[in-house]
Amino acid sequence: MTPARRRTARASALGLALTFAAALLFSGCAGLDPQLRQEEDPATAAEAQAILENIRKTNATLTSFKGMGRLTVRNEGKVQVDERMAWVGADPLNLSVVLFAAGFPALRMAGNGEWLYYQDTGEPGAPVKRIQVEDPDFKRLLSVPIQASDILAVLRGRIPIREHASARLVRVRSGDGWALLLMRTWGVHQKIFLDESKTQVLQTEVYDTFGTMLFQINFQEMQLVGGFKVPYRVAVSNDRKALVQLLVERYWPNVPVEPSMFVLGSPG
Repeated sequence: MTPARRRTARASALGLALTFAAALLFSGCAGLDPQLRQEEDPATAAEAQAILENIRKTNATLTSFKGMGRLTVRNEGKVQVDERMAWVGADPLNLSVVLFAAGFPALRMAGNGEWLYYQDTGEPGAPVKRIQVEDPDFKRLLSVPIQASDILAVLRGRIPIREHASARLVRVRSGDGWALLLMRTWGVHQKIFLDESKTQVLQTEVYDTFGTMLFQINFQEMQLVGGFKVPYRVAVSNDRKALVQLLVERYWPNVPVEPSMFVLGSPG
């Protein structure tokens, strides 16, 4: 290759790299509302951290629970699941779920922070299957990439909090309420929407590294049970027209649990 061609090749490669870097930069900010693109205000940094700490402490003494309700899953407007569901959960990553169909158990899932067990009980003699995973993804069941830790947080009446480099507190576009932005290096990882008093979480949105919304959690209605404010109606959705709704009909806080509750028999 001649020196001229080498210079041309290097220039083309450099241009491609700069274009790729620019694409990453802008895609990482794609989820930001234009009004939220502003420099961090040092005067609000301490307040943002204080609000975040209060959110982390929500229902801190609620360490285990069980409940019953109705789960509805819609994908592109079509109902995929509309059945009753029962669950048991406990710190840190213990979750057991039974999904019913026509009043009988149709699907059982359990995880203990090390293994995920699942069984399709609608099939006679169906084996229990086991996968080694700490925080399993429930996308196959719910059509939304939400993990066990996220579900446990929601059922405890709190929102999951993603890792972040910094936090910002800004006014929402309408001027009615606030948004707490949890920032990555290249953009927003999570938005937490608060009421005017900055004490009540209304909704949260979680984004991937390209600025695409992974899911949105909306506490539509809460209830007071045993001194704890927990969900009565909650909705989880994403940009791909998937909608998960849970109606919590019965809730028991701080119930006794055993490790065996989060293991399903012997794997098949």
